[in-house]
Amino acid sequence: MKRISRSQLTPRTMAVYCLSPLAMAHANLVGAVDNVAGSARLEEVIVTAEKRQASIQDVPIAVTALSGDSLQQQGINDVAAIAVKIPNFDFGESFGAAKLSIRGISYSNLSTGAEGSVAYNLNGVYVSRPAAQLGSFFDVDRVEVLRGPQGTLYGRNATGGAVNIYTAKPDEYWSGFAQLSLENYEHRILEGAVGGPLGANLGMRLAVFDQQRDGYGKNIVTGKEVDNIDATSARATFTWTPSSVLSIDLIADTSHQKDASRATRTVAQRGLTGEEGVSGEPILGVQLGGTALLQQFDIASDIQPRYSRRSEGITLDASWDVSDSLTIRSLTAYRSSEFSLNSDLDGTDVALSQIFYDEESVQYSQEFNVHYSGDRLQWTAGAFIFDEDIDGVFWTPGAPPQDPGSFLAAYAAGGTINTRAYAIFGQLEYSLTDQLALILGGRFSSEEKEDKDLYTDFVTDTKFLEPADMDRPNPPLSGPFEQSERWDSFTPKVGVNYHLTQDTLLYGSISEGFKAGVFNLGATSVIPVSGGEVALSNPPVDPESVWAYEVGVKSDLLDQSLRLNSAAFYYDYSDLQLTKIVGLLATLTNAAKAEIYGLEIEAEYQASESLNVQLTGGWLHARFSEFDSTDPGRPTLGVQDLSGNQLPQAPEFSVGLGIEYSVFLPRGILTPTLQANWRSRNYFDEFNIEVISQAEHTKVDLSLSYQDESGFELVAFVRNLTDEETLETAYQSSGRLGYNINGFLSPPRTYGIRARYTF
Repeated sequence: MKRISRSQLTPRTMAVYCLSPLAMAHANLVGAVDNVAGSARLEEVIVTAEKRQASIQDVPIAVTALSGDSLQQQGINDVAAIAVKIPNFDFGESFGAAKLSIRGISYSNLSTGAEGSVAYNLNGVYVSRPAAQLGSFFDVDRVEVLRGPQGTLYGRNATGGAVNIYTAKPDEYWSGFAQLSLENYEHRILEGAVGGPLGANLGMRLAVFDQQRDGYGKNIVTGKEVDNIDATSARATFTWTPSSVLSIDLIADTSHQKDASRATRTVAQRGLTGEEGVSGEPILGVQLGGTALLQQFDIASDIQPRYSRRSEGITLDASWDVSDSLTIRSLTAYRSSEFSLNSDLDGTDVALSQIFYDEESVQYSQEFNVHYSGDRLQWTAGAFIFDEDIDGVFWTPGAPPQDPGSFLAAYAAGGTINTRAYAIFGQLEYSLTDQLALILGGRFSSEEKEDKDLYTDFVTDTKFLEPADMDRPNPPLSGPFEQSERWDSFTPKVGVNYHLTQDTLLYGSISEGFKAGVFNLGATSVIPVSGGEVALSNPPVDPESVWAYEVGVKSDLLDQSLRLNSAAFYYDYSDLQLTKIVGLLATLTNAAKAEIYGLEIEAEYQASESLNVQLTGGWLHARFSEFDSTDPGRPTLGVQDLSGNQLPQAPEFSVGLGIEYSVFLPRGILTPTLQANWRSRNYFDEFNIEVISQAEHTKVDLSLSYQDESGFELVAFVRNLTDEETLETAYQSSGRLGYNINGFLSPPRTYGIRARYTF
């Protein structure tokens, strides 16, 4: 009988994060339970979080790793499904862009050309565009989520942390799988991969992913579906090992999507909430006799939402083992992406306003790093070059209230941004004793951005008053207004590791994260001056930085059947970049300061060969310490002191529970699984308005899988069992539309079956 390994059968998060000022209490717990013998052991998890292979329990940073087997068995194929399983990690989506938030450090910019504060890396390559981060996972080897600033080894836009996705490579023998998932909403996912040796030194693996789904709702005006999916992806990986010390990987991938997803919903009519300072009036479309559907999957829109996305890339990864202790690596990559979106803004079936996004990006990156591993000294050093051209525009054709059927090209913004980033970095770890090690690291970064700004000139032009063709809008763009700026930074790291026992690591670190400044693409102001002339102004937004202080404990207890990691952190966060809606303009600005601190715990217990239990918990105190701003939904209140308000996308508490129990049968294994996640209220704006937030909620997923010794697996599952209706994000729209709150909904309850054959 063919033996089935636990790594193939157990869907579980294989690793954990770490930090805790409760280090001594944790150490006492270690001593209390070390004498208890466990009946089963957890597997060792190998990660490359520090750009070298190491056991996750020996890596002195906050990292959670999920194996490809675990992701597959839980039906996880995107970053949204991962976020709920990790404490203090929040996912949102806005206008076709991923909004990743780790420990309260998030992405706020709604304009084209924006960049996140959590680095997203595919096979070691930084993926700049938030729109390109929404593609589905397929044929994945593992995912690693690093929490906390990664200013030394990762650098660019990693002030919050990093999400690293590694795809599967060819095996030494031919193998593969085919998988079909059928769900409600006519949801079908077809996935497969095959690979193996093409010769003595050459291997290949091909993988494909196709997803089709009907919409979660309909547009009651057009009768057509919204939030449907039509997406296809493919990847080819070639591995060449011309010698025992040289390995070269060539990876090419492509992903395409075109459907009516990413539709905005009207969440609330802010004027009717009864808050102090609101208008007391319904949104404009309702005042004109239109229909608004509030926070429903169905929408009432005079237009049909449209969304398309394409991303492609080629990666060349070469590694040379110069000796047993020294390795040189080169990582060369090209990536391109496009996305476009058309959605209603006024939230009604009255033809008032809509929004168009179009963005294209081409990026090149090159990284060299060298790793040395000796008896007491380990070090990594490298250099990084990044070049990206972004061409983007967004516009909001509108109609005057007196003539809703006559569209005007009311507002547009965009242009091009070229980014050139350079960095050199290094980090060493020196073992002073067999138990105590010191870590020193630093990164020097230099980033220059050139902005060629296209904007709407309301002062000297009348183009915005010209009629607009809705199928082919003609944005009333002026310019370009050209400018550039360079930002330099040095981000250090100091850390200490202490192995209390062979299975218990205590560590602490002080590090800095840095995110370069940015231009508000298309936000050039046209200011009248004397003599009939005008002055142009679009100053860049300042960089943001964070000093992070962390302590943590990682331990394997009960004869390695219990993995218990805890963590504590404190952040001094300065000049954080936030979006404000001013009139029709989404403007990025700097908040003054924020203070963030919290606790995290992740535990996994392999009680027996059959029973596995996981528990995660996070407490996050993320508050503005200095910030004054004006609420666009309550302008009469003037400037407000927001000190003490919760940061956007930073829920205070998060708890996760996973239980699986495997029943061993004569020919295979039957495994029921429960996953439950609870999160406290999540505000989406800095004013902490309840109608622009998601209330506390619990979501439960259930599955029942059977894996046969022949390689066949069948899974029945239900996600969001209680059909909780939740928001991924929401924002305050323009006062010219009546202060409507728009947002994006998370999926409703879904259920289905998944069949897989592995060979």
